[in-house]
Amino acid sequence: MAAKEISVKKYVVRLSGEERERLETLIRKGKSPARRVLKARILLKADVSEAGKGWSDNRIIEALETSPSMVYRVRKQLVEEGFEAANHTKADWQFTNKNARIKLKHLYPAI
Repeated sequence: MAAKEISVKKYVVRLSGEERERLETLIRKGKSPARRVLKARILLKADVSEAGKGWSDNRIIEALETSPSMVYRVRKQLVEEGFEAANHTKADWQFTNKNARIKLKHLYPAI
């Protein structure tokens, strides 16, 4: 039985040239966490701008071997929170917060 095609897009991905370039560079370098690379690939495939591929969710899911919810969440995060949020993983933010706390404790030992 064929998978149900997801046709209505509530969250449409439109990337600027600079955003596309940043995502392509991230993928090319190969030094980023796997989840961040997956998000970059999803955004590039879903992009409906002139330079984008504008793939359907089902095609992205099959090509990248990921879940429908992952594609949905990445689209939603880009539209609602912006490029920077969609381009980072939860671990990136936790690492930044941990470093901020360490710096504060160093400056204010009583905390």
